[in-house]
Amino acid sequence: MQDWVKTVPKAVLHDHLDGGLRVETLIELANEQNYQNLPSTSHDELKKWIQPKPDKSLAINLGAWEHTIGVMQDEDSIYRVTMEALEDLSNDGVVYAELRFAPLVHTLKGLTTNEIINSVVNGIKDGMEKYDIVAGVILCAMRQEQNSLEVVNLCIENSDVIGFDLAGPEVGFSVLNHGEACALAVENNINVTLHADWEVAEGIKEVVIDSKARRVGHGSQIINDISLNGDKISFQSSAAKYVFDNNIPLEICPTSNVQCGAYSNVSEHSFGALFNAGFNVTINTDNRLMSDISMSEEVNNVVESFGLDEKDILSITKNTIKAGFVNTELKNKALEKVSTL
Repeated sequence: MQDWVKTVPKAVLHDHLDGGLRVETLIELANEQNYQNLPSTSHDELKKWIQPKPDKSLAINLGAWEHTIGVMQDEDSIYRVTMEALEDLSNDGVVYAELRFAPLVHTLKGLTTNEIINSVVNGIKDGMEKYDIVAGVILCAMRQEQNSLEVVNLCIENSDVIGFDLAGPEVGFSVLNHGEACALAVENNINVTLHADWEVAEGIKEVVIDSKARRVGHGSQIINDISLNGDKISFQSSAAKYVFDNNIPLEICPTSNVQCGAYSNVSEHSFGALFNAGFNVTINTDNRLMSDISMSEEVNNVVESFGLDEKDILSITKNTIKAGFVNTELKNKALEKVSTL
């Protein structure tokens, strides 16, 4: 890894809270809670078990999330995981971070949704102060469930929440099934970013045109809706043209995409072509634990694969912060750390 990659200011928009635990924290919380379902309590063995296998992609290795969510069923644990996420990101040179999670999956032991959200919000506030990082939290509903209206209402009721997302499996679970929830979010000025990964060809249209999302979660497959001929770009879909013309941020997660089978390696990822074409691409980790990736490693992969330099990464960092959902004051605070370089 080039030395500057570790120290250059970075920003992440797409980072799942329950996908970013430290391995040692997962083991410690399981021990404290007498949670006995972990496949191993050895750090190295558990870390190896969590990683995507050649025959078992990140997308279907659901057991890992069962365990991280399983130990995040009390306020102290949720708070700890949030604080540690911001500490790890800050130590990795991240100056701006948005963490997202699905609050309703943390009610298994009787926590109320307010207790759950407050645990994360308090971790965000304390972590920002302690680790000198700007951060916010996005609430996720799951595409395969029928409770997205409840999650949107939680966003409306909790002013410290900065946005709404729909995560989960996309094949067979169209975002259009949640049209009422997305419309309610937009009507109430809730920032919306919706997953649209490589699995569904019409996903970009459903997210930005039909659901009026301000950002696209993932979105690398938009490369299939454009043609590049030198400096000239032509569009095969109205959605791709809309994203380009309106500078809609794409929350690209290169390593996660590779592990899910969308690309054989980062060098073959569409990130480079989209960046060179002028799309508003951002670099994201998705799930730091499951993918065994840090922001510096993610950035380094992009730098080495596509020949980007420090100036390019600083530009992406600025654009990422500008695409953030936190208030203007906090956004400017993060931008100051980039603009002074």
